[in-house]
Amino acid sequence: MTQIDFIFGLGIFLFGMSQLEKGIRRLSDARLRFWLRNSTKHSFGSITLGVVSTALLQSSSMVSLLVLAFASAGLLPLVNAIGVILGANLGTTMTGWIVATIGFKLDLEALSIPILGISSLVIVMMRKNSGLNSTAIVFLGIGLLLFGLSIMKASMDAIPERWDVSLFQGHHPAVYLLLGVIITFLIQSSSAVMMMALAALNTGIIGLGEAAALVIGADLGTTSTTILGSIYGNTIKRKLAFAHCSFNFIVDITAFLLLLPFLGSLLAMLSISDPLYGLVAFHSIMNLLGLIVFVPFLTPFSNWIEKIFAKSDQSPVSPIEKVPPSIPDAAIVALQRNTTFMALQAICNSLRLFSLHPEKMKIITESNEELLQLLSYKNFEKAYEQLKFEEGAVLRYSRKVQSQPLSEEEAFALDKFNEISRAIVYSNKTLKDISKDLDELKRSSMEGVIELYHQQRQFHKNCYHKLLELLLADHADDFVIEELAELQNVNNKHFLSMNNLVQASSDHYSEDSSDISSQLNLNHEVHHAAKSMLNSIQELIVTRSSILKFADGITLPAT
Repeated sequence: MTQIDFIFGLGIFLFGMSQLEKGIRRLSDARLRFWLRNSTKHSFGSITLGVVSTALLQSSSMVSLLVLAFASAGLLPLVNAIGVILGANLGTTMTGWIVATIGFKLDLEALSIPILGISSLVIVMMRKNSGLNSTAIVFLGIGLLLFGLSIMKASMDAIPERWDVSLFQGHHPAVYLLLGVIITFLIQSSSAVMMMALAALNTGIIGLGEAAALVIGADLGTTSTTILGSIYGNTIKRKLAFAHCSFNFIVDITAFLLLLPFLGSLLAMLSISDPLYGLVAFHSIMNLLGLIVFVPFLTPFSNWIEKIFAKSDQSPVSPIEKVPPSIPDAAIVALQRNTTFMALQAICNSLRLFSLHPEKMKIITESNEELLQLLSYKNFEKAYEQLKFEEGAVLRYSRKVQSQPLSEEEAFALDKFNEISRAIVYSNKTLKDISKDLDELKRSSMEGVIELYHQQRQFHKNCYHKLLELLLADHADDFVIEELAELQNVNNKHFLSMNNLVQASSDHYSEDSSDISSQLNLNHEVHHAAKSMLNSIQELIVTRSSILKFADGITLPAT
């Protein structure tokens, strides 16, 4: 075999990894999402899940993607999301153990051919989205991994015959560390670099210490994937990338400076004489020790990252943009949260139109900082523009979610939240259209007109303050729906009362009947805006209650 065969083997190996991940994703996405939502309430559970899921699925990138989605949707606090990511860092070392145990003890090519043949046959014959097809893709990935590894191994075996292996040996460990970083950056796979190190070590091209330095470099270089992925990412994505990079940098540099010089003594203490096992043991030990040291400081570490990114969190951005649309159930949770925020913002806008100040209300001032940021617009026009911006963001985001495979319930929820968002904005637009008429009412000196304005203002104060309390306080859904029905009755009675007041005060208007018509139209629009808002919130509560049962753990707003 020529040395170019090593490149061929590497390509097959990397493609096998992508197929393995693809098959596992098809088989395990729903179950893994369930684990992530329900097993990460504490830091220890988060770390354990990261270790176990990555060790079983052999796809830290898949686990990381799901963690990002649920952290962005608010289902995972940052500290627990970091725990899963750090746990996945240890779980991915299982690949080395499997290869060291099986990969260099068997005829890999003879083992891979039947796996490739049978899995390819099943893929061709079975329906694309069937369980058998997905299982066959998993085995195709395994077969390609074994076949690619066998080519790399054979090409490495030929190197001592063609090259003076002393050229590869005797350099300072920092050279191998840097080489591991560079190769991992280029091929974006630390697992592949581990396979290279094992193959080179098995052939005698490099020694154990040199291979260990190469692996440390690969562990450090794998953070480049996270860095590249977070360049144009949202804040939560950058926080997790920063956490991953910080952890790996500290662990890897410490391992290079403190563990690597004593590698021989460490393996002797563990009674490990096989260099292949020694390499994978060193890789696992350095990650395990790093994790053990980090666990007690996970919360302070998370708080430190929050402070670093505090300023960037203040930049105006739709909350919906923080959640990858590729994870449908997380996307639905994000839509529910965003729609609720839109309702809260529209309610506050309505209050501001009558010179009422929601930001001074106790139930607002004691709320989450994210809500305070959304309600920071004190001018009705600017707040309405922000509401329109959120509606556009929801529509664009929904189109992205629709391109994903959706269950019937998810598709229904997606349509519902789109409808509710439009209705919320329409309610505010109705008030915006009569804002000039309200200003004229407010400035009027006529007794009947002044009374009309004051009663409209008092209605908004009572009705919309009640809506804020229903959305922000902890109430059972049935109770909220009953209260909304009562507010609908209040709105209807208020409408009739205002029309009667206009008729009773007709003597105060000019002889031009258009004044009376304008006041009656204003009453109608105020009634219609309130009715639309109440209906929107009822639909929001019903949809959340009937469809989003998987949203346990959502922190704000509680509806």
